Amino acid sequence: MDYNGFNEGFDILFNNITSNQAPGLNVHEKSLLLTKAEYEIVRNHFNAASKGNTTGQGFDDTAIRQSDFSSLMDTKEGASISETGIIKSHKNGKLFKFPDNVFIIINETYRVSNHDLQVIPLRYDEYTRLMSKPFKRPVKGQAWRIIGSGDKDTKVIELVAAPEFDTITGQYIVRFIRKPKPIIVGDLDGLDIDGYTFGTGDMQIQGCELDSSVHDQILQRAVELAKIAWTQTGQDNTQAVIQAGQRSE
Repeated sequence: MDYNGFNEGFDILFNNITSNQAPGLNVHEKSLLLTKAEYEIVRNHFNAASKGNTTGQGFDDTAIRQSDFSSLMDTKEGASISETGIIKSHKNGKLFKFPDNVFIIINETYRVSNHDLQVIPLRYDEYTRLMSKPFKRPVKGQAWRIIGSGDKDTKVIELVAAPEFDTITGQYIVRFIRKPKPIIVGDLDGLDIDGYTFGTGDMQIQGCELDSSVHDQILQRAVELAKIAWTQTGQDNTQAVIQAGQRSE
């Protein structure tokens, strides 16, 4: 479905569901709703246990689900960061920058000294509990990952491996689903969505980059979100809001 298909399809479904009583939405508003629906679809399709996943099939459960995500798969290495001026959680931890544009993590690896260590994300309370034990290190073949100090532009993570790797800084590798580009259905009149505008350049886009098998679901969910926004203005009853809020995927 191209951008015209999303634009016209949205208008038809929205007018049908609101009986032409709701005010029309401009291109920017429709693009925002379609993009929000796209993000929801990706999250829900990835997690089989999500309330919005009515099929109960997650990322690795079927070939169709894997196909849904094939265009968004990426693998990147996080750059190592100087420890100067940074207080670490563990004295032997290694600092890395979290890769950009990560939407959903599939797995993480710490490659050091020809060993691929499985990275285990830790909550702070879990880290505190583990540090109260006699052996304050991960088991063989694993590395702990703790969220470190950073700023709005740089997310820092800290990796803690076995003692034999203390003097070596390895590679932090993340395989992930990247954040999909927004769905933009027309000229935004000088505005942008996540830095993208309408067109065909590097920071421009028309329509949706996801597999066409999910386009109808994205369109349906965007209209549901529009219906929810409209009914919240007091123009409809609570039951209608609940029905519109039910996930379509």
